[in-house]
Amino acid sequence: MNKFKMAATALIASIVAALIVVLALLVYYVHESWIIALVAIVIVLIDTCYGIYIINSKRHTYTKASWLFCITMLPLLGCFFFTVFGTLPMNRHDWAEENLNHAKFNKFEKFDYAKQYFKQNPSNTNMFRYAYRNELKPVYRNNSIRALNSNTQMFSETIRLIKSAKHFIHFETYILHDGFFLRAVLAELIKKAREGVEVRLLYDWLGTFRRLKKRQIKELKQNGVEVGIFNPPGFNVFKGATNYRLHRKALIVDNKYALYGGSNIGDEYLSMDPSKNYWRDQNFVIEGEIVNSFNITFIGDWINFTDYTISHTQRQTVLDSLKKYLTIHKVKDTNDMQFCSSTPNYSEKGIMNAMASLMFRAKKSIKLVTPYFVPTELCTSAIHIAARSGVNVEIIVPGKPDNKNFIVIMNRGQYMDFIKNNCKIYEYDGFIHSKYLIIDDQHVFITTANFDYRSFWNNFESGVLIESSSFNKQMKAVFRDDLVNSKHITLTKSCEFMTFTTKFRLMLYNLYKPLL
Repeated sequence: MNKFKMAATALIASIVAALIVVLALLVYYVHESWIIALVAIVIVLIDTCYGIYIINSKRHTYTKASWLFCITMLPLLGCFFFTVFGTLPMNRHDWAEENLNHAKFNKFEKFDYAKQYFKQNPSNTNMFRYAYRNELKPVYRNNSIRALNSNTQMFSETIRLIKSAKHFIHFETYILHDGFFLRAVLAELIKKAREGVEVRLLYDWLGTFRRLKKRQIKELKQNGVEVGIFNPPGFNVFKGATNYRLHRKALIVDNKYALYGGSNIGDEYLSMDPSKNYWRDQNFVIEGEIVNSFNITFIGDWINFTDYTISHTQRQTVLDSLKKYLTIHKVKDTNDMQFCSSTPNYSEKGIMNAMASLMFRAKKSIKLVTPYFVPTELCTSAIHIAARSGVNVEIIVPGKPDNKNFIVIMNRGQYMDFIKNNCKIYEYDGFIHSKYLIIDDQHVFITTANFDYRSFWNNFESGVLIESSSFNKQMKAVFRDDLVNSKHITLTKSCEFMTFTTKFRLMLYNLYKPLL
């Protein structure tokens, strides 16, 4: 957001405050009531104090403007909303604090190859350097990765990997939605728990709200499956913590395999939901050293953000056995890979910055697929600069919505600006939930994050950067297949989307864009 928009918001706030004071004086003049006048002036002072606090806070300027508008249009009530939902419930660590918090886990990572890699590739423009310096994430070489390009493959690989477990299963997801897929997964998890395999399941409370039956969780626990709820309900329902969500998805088996991608556990992700039979998602089976970084992240979430849903003993069991869970597994294949993450309690926005860094460094092409295309200013600048510099930028977004009907409108609100800046926009004939970024001929970034404010600022997300010409080719083939089922959006078509009703709805959506 530019200075003009901030100034305009401040001007509106000043005008409304002045009107309240004038109204108070008129009330006093007509009714000669000092009490009414005093109450109005106190409201203005409270709103002013909140406004000063918000302007001087460390929030993004867009978020500041949204909250300033809220307290301006809803005097006093807006202050209440900000106190409940706008205050930061978690301390935001700086670089030193974050690395100190991860010190107990970093000794289970291996940095030998990373040090060798950076010695051989000393340039500061190296793609892996950002996450290495800001999150102390190593680069691992001995890895294999395979794309699952159909919903059928996703289902079969999920079941196969669970069945293959010999020691433990660590499973985290945003949504557990009752149906055929979930019941099949839970049945297999119970079987493995009965066989003596340690099974831990972690899901997001808000993402799963009203989608899961209590008896299903009860049955899991009765059969030895440990179940943790991320940010569980409690007093936090009425404060800003509710806005923070575990959006990561990973099925980790014996620290050898990870099934990773955009899919949660629900029939819609298999296109079995009759109302969502046009769903397209992209997932991956990963094997090798990099799985250790996945597992460290799971364990951190399990220990730190499940509150009362797991016992102290369950936490301590994991902490006391880290070596057992974090023994690194190698494969013969060689793909340089690096895990990175993003959390609202760390001042560095790892996923957003990593993606922006990749796009700034692109020389030939950028291929982006995302369901939610509401980019931050940093990502917008990265794409615009690349496109205007001659980089071929292609972006695929959904042509149909999921259960959030507003998202297609929000996406279309961005088209015109990007098309004018020489980007190619395509709408998939259905809802595409895939999330990946292909840079030039060597790099691919796969992630759980949408390309929007919520994922970059408020969610717990993860991503994997892969340097591999063969995997890059594989993902370009996937992109071409997605492109076949997509329609190119021209500037003329983009203008047709912008009807009066759409423009009006966009004006309303933009008020709370940072929370979408």
